[in-house]
Amino acid sequence: MHADELRTLFLQHINLANGDVAEVSRAFSALYRDFQTDVIRDVNCYSVEGTPYTWVDSLSGRSEQVILFFHGGGYTMGSTDDHLQLIASLVTLSGKSMLGVDYRLCPQHTFPAPLDDAERAYCWLLDQGYTSGKIGVSGISAGATLVTQLLHRCESKALDMPAVALVMAGVMDFTFERGSISTNGIYDIVSRERLEMISSLYLKDVDSRDQTDIYCIHQPYANYPRTLFQVGDREALLDDAVACHAILSDAGHDVSLHVVRDLIHCGQLFSSVFEPGQLALAEAGRFLQASFNGL
Repeated sequence: MHADELRTLFLQHINLANGDVAEVSRAFSALYRDFQTDVIRDVNCYSVEGTPYTWVDSLSGRSEQVILFFHGGGYTMGSTDDHLQLIASLVTLSGKSMLGVDYRLCPQHTFPAPLDDAERAYCWLLDQGYTSGKIGVSGISAGATLVTQLLHRCESKALDMPAVALVMAGVMDFTFERGSISTNGIYDIVSRERLEMISSLYLKDVDSRDQTDIYCIHQPYANYPRTLFQVGDREALLDDAVACHAILSDAGHDVSLHVVRDLIHCGQLFSSVFEPGQLALAEAGRFLQASFNGL
């Protein structure tokens, strides 16, 4: 399947302009499940009682190093279960167990509730006895933004930084003024209108909040984990990833950028039929495995 075909398929099944959040969520879930493969049988899933967390392990068991995973969905939808194909692929490719986090969603819960949940999940892992050097953080779309915001929380609260971060096409600038928002809008499933609608829900009444949590990439960091920013050359958020990488790289941090040819937003979710999604996952898996093994 080519990028244009995937975009057409997606838009035929999901109306992102629909104001009925529950209906959009159901449509997304159904579409994603249509593209699940047998890779989900190569992992074991365990819900953590009393928490919104799900362990996803390889069949050989829990790995010594573990990775938090934050799903996408524009803060209004999505779940670990929805993203199981993606998570299972990363587990099998990297050999690392993942802990999926079902953070609170809009419109019932706005910023900073999802970020608070991300911080709580990281601290929960620390309380389980994992040192920061054994923990990675990863996310896609809204979940990728949460990764960068969580890293800023760690910096601002003097928490030990996770060792590794995988950031798959998150919003890094909520002004939506970067060029690719417009130039790639005709290729991608994400538009300025969609991003602005999400922002109006997620950042409602933010004047009283800590703005540095929102515009976290512009803050100074004494430390930043080894990070891969992954984005498609057809994504509206391409320039966000490029700028984020440049800022941190210029500051001397160990960050890399993988721009995937013909990848549209969340194409990794459709890797069973979409070659750019397969290439993206393969590189992400290599990064996670090599980064941890090199520590």
